Amino acid sequence: MIELLFLLLPVAAAYGYVMGKNSAKNQAHEQNRKITSEYSKGLKFLLDREEDQGLEHLIKLLEVSADSVEHYLILATLFRKRGELDRAIRIHELLLKQPSLDIQVIQSCKLALAEDYIMAGLLDSAEEHLVELVKADYEEALMPIIQLYSQTREWQKGVSMYESHADLFTEQVYCAAIANFYCEAALEYQASENQSPDHSTDYLERALKLPKTTIRPLYELGHDALGKEDNVKAIYYWRKLVSQFPCAIPLVLQDLQVCYQRLNIEHEFHALVNDLLKTSGVLVKIKHCEGLVEAGHTQQAVAYLTDSLKREPSIRGFSFLLKLLATKQDKFQSVLNEVDNLVSAYVATKPDYQCRNCGFTSHKLYWLCPSCKSWESILPSQGVDGY
Repeated sequence: MIELLFLLLPVAAAYGYVMGKNSAKNQAHEQNRKITSEYSKGLKFLLDREEDQGLEHLIKLLEVSADSVEHYLILATLFRKRGELDRAIRIHELLLKQPSLDIQVIQSCKLALAEDYIMAGLLDSAEEHLVELVKADYEEALMPIIQLYSQTREWQKGVSMYESHADLFTEQVYCAAIANFYCEAALEYQASENQSPDHSTDYLERALKLPKTTIRPLYELGHDALGKEDNVKAIYYWRKLVSQFPCAIPLVLQDLQVCYQRLNIEHEFHALVNDLLKTSGVLVKIKHCEGLVEAGHTQQAVAYLTDSLKREPSIRGFSFLLKLLATKQDKFQSVLNEVDNLVSAYVATKPDYQCRNCGFTSHKLYWLCPSCKSWESILPSQGVDGY
């Protein structure tokens, strides 16, 4: 009898294993069936236009199963588009409590949650998540946190973030933002009575050490030198600016000419203008013609500008041509001057600056576009009405 019991023990164990396995399968099957049923109910609510009930039903289901993470991320995006940020936040927070998510999904959820917080005005909570992601070298968090610090004007935080994670800032758009953070911080130091002027200059020079060269540090350093009556240094920075960024020439060309005049070397300015002719707009061509007129070659200036306008029409160029003709045609001087006044009035109605990213236009220079929030995307206008 004892021997028989020993023989039956393995059989009983095997039977127990098989039954247990089948039971687990049945439980899993039953669980999946319930989940599918609950999904169907939620979708039925949505199809019946009972959106509030359907969305609430699907949120509750998240607490039962987090297998379909992608579905819930899409659902959260739907909530955000509907302006229901509390529900979007709830979904992302519930997802982050799931223990089985891989690191990529966790990072995506944290980024989405930070964006929810920003839209809801919970900026401190958003910053906390974005800082975590940047510390984890998650590059997709860079632009949101740059935009956050731009919104809150916390320039020093942005600078510190860059200096701690400089290897992430390889793109031009990131470098432009951080360069402007340095410049904004420098201007705040300039306005402070407790700070040395050298501290401001140091910040501007640190902006030049970024991986990508940007416009504003060179622009501000030139003005900083001009304010200190250091014309040589102003010329140095602005020559670098106009050679590397022809689109920004109108920002400094007049002040650059003043620096050369103060040093009594205006001939070098005209030599620079000649070098820039091939890559620049109508403003440089007008400066070239002014040089010809000063040298007594008015007819040559008229011929050059007329030929240039045939190839690249420009209202500002046409206005200057009218002025040149008025000096040569005494009989028609009053008529030409009147036409020029009309043209000048037309030009005054046109925006001086335009965003290369979104098309926003303005008579004032903004380093941060008020429309699309891009740094250094607003530049002097181009085309028939531009520079």
